[in-house]
Amino acid sequence: MTAATLMAACSNDAEEVVSGYVPSNNTIAFDATEEGSATRATGMMDNSALQTKGFGVFGFYTGRLTYENTTVSPDFMYNQQVIFNTNNVWEYTPVKYWPNDNRDYVSFFAYAPYEATPKDDGQRCIIDMSKRYDLGDPWINYRLAENPWSTTNPQVDLLYGQQEIDQYYNYTSWTDQQKPNNPIDYKLKFAFRHALSCIGDEITIKCSQELADLIAGYATINISQVKIDYKNLTTKGRLVLRCIGSANWKEIISGELTTTRTYTKNVNITFPMDGTTNTTDQTISTGKGLFYIPLQVKGTETPIAEVTITYTVTNNENHSYSGTASTTFDLDMNMEGKKQGIALQLTKTLDLQHLVYTIGTGATEPSYSPKR
Repeated sequence: MTAATLMAACSNDAEEVVSGYVPSNNTIAFDATEEGSATRATGMMDNSALQTKGFGVFGFYTGRLTYENTTVSPDFMYNQQVIFNTNNVWEYTPVKYWPNDNRDYVSFFAYAPYEATPKDDGQRCIIDMSKRYDLGDPWINYRLAENPWSTTNPQVDLLYGQQEIDQYYNYTSWTDQQKPNNPIDYKLKFAFRHALSCIGDEITIKCSQELADLIAGYATINISQVKIDYKNLTTKGRLVLRCIGSANWKEIISGELTTTRTYTKNVNITFPMDGTTNTTDQTISTGKGLFYIPLQVKGTETPIAEVTITYTVTNNENHSYSGTASTTFDLDMNMEGKKQGIALQLTKTLDLQHLVYTIGTGATEPSYSPKR
């Protein structure tokens, strides 16, 4: 009975500490920037879009207990919209204040773009979020857009806020924050990171040297279409906003686990018979990449991309024939926050080889993966 009494006393003390918030006169202020905005594709959020739409914050007051050692709900701040005002300052209302006791802890988690009313209506990508009364880590449920190429309801580039802890781009969550020594000038700066991966927003195609030598003085090759089927993509995923190093994706079990996205682009690329430009890279797509959730649901097939090109070979007597060439590769599930390009090469036997590369690496002469 004595042990039980002691346990009850400890529990009551903890509850009193957690519920005993007393505000100071010092406003909690935010700042924000987006990691690597210059390297993301058109349609993805950049700093100007982040400033236009704002971000949402979940705040947890845990008293003198650290976030790790307690489980509370985000009563302190729930999906609080923070906007960029005309004075170029991030603001929100109602304003919150640091605890008066500088030994107390407050933890913050953020996402972007802000969504006031998440709903799975076929038009939104942010379809649900943890509730005000839910205990523990806040989360965002995300769904791939019905039409990834839509201009009216575009795919949303989901971001999550982190604290940049050093110059080597290491990040952590904004947990266990205490009233700063100089609270007037202090701001919690969220470094917003991309939770999704993007592939295919830069696609190049070239003619192999062997094929160039083969058609020199004899034939031209014209490529009229590039089609990419992205298969077995996770339809929905849950982003837990407490992330350590990378996006914390979890499965959502539902009746619609995977989907296929198709991107078709009509082009007019010619490799001439004079041998002068046959091996020049031809960029056929910039800023039209596809977002995907870097998460494979258990029990589903590996997400893949199947690329097919349609071509016509015309000889110097104006006789021609048409054909297709295709290649398939796995989508990388470890590419959170990365923008990936696809380099295609038409070989001597008119097979298609490929390389998937992180844009910015400058890969020009890759070791091509074998066809599947």
